[in-house]
Amino acid sequence: MFLYSLMIIASVCTALGIAWDIRHHPQHMKVMSVTWPVTGLYMPVFGWFVWQALGAHKRTDTHDHSAHSAHHHTISWRDACVSATHCGAGCVTGDIIAAPVAAFTKVTLAGSAFFGHTLVSFVAAFLLGILFQYLPMREMGEKSRVAALIKAVKADTISLVVFQAGMFICLWFFRRGDVNSAPDTGSVTFWGQMIVAMFVGYVISVPANYLLLKRGIKHAM
Repeated sequence: MFLYSLMIIASVCTALGIAWDIRHHPQHMKVMSVTWPVTGLYMPVFGWFVWQALGAHKRTDTHDHSAHSAHHHTISWRDACVSATHCGAGCVTGDIIAAPVAAFTKVTLAGSAFFGHTLVSFVAAFLLGILFQYLPMREMGEKSRVAALIKAVKADTISLVVFQAGMFICLWFFRRGDVNSAPDTGSVTFWGQMIVAMFVGYVISVPANYLLLKRGIKHAM
């Protein structure tokens, strides 16, 4: 309990620190100004160093987001890590919103409160994740809203599924396989475990993002 409390306090402080520092490091994509602080929420303390390494000192004046330059850009694991933070921000935002909603509505799936919570969280994470992908599509010049939405779904679905799968499997282990009782979303333990599970989801989504970038399904952020 004490460790989880420290993790929660550290995650909030990390997110606030990044949000404050990002004013001095404007991002070339507006959505990344939201992505980085959210990253701090599931990477307590460590997220600050990730931000410094991948976000704070990334140049904002030399990026050409045209399809031609994206095609010839050499994809690196650094790109995959940044892309995973972008995907993770949508998932995490959705999960944070969904948790109290699922608890309030007491939704179940196949008689399981945990599966019901999983369903609500997945839907929220998917919708927010697609939004986080849709907005850059529009910012990069896609004039058609429908085309931008289709591209967003195509680019982020696999990454979202992998992130959420990793997160929920981790939560299942924390619960020792108990899928009947409802998660206690008002407890420190729940949110501490969520931080760990979200980080696990992020880690396993990095290879998925690398493959998506390599195949040109996603574009480097």
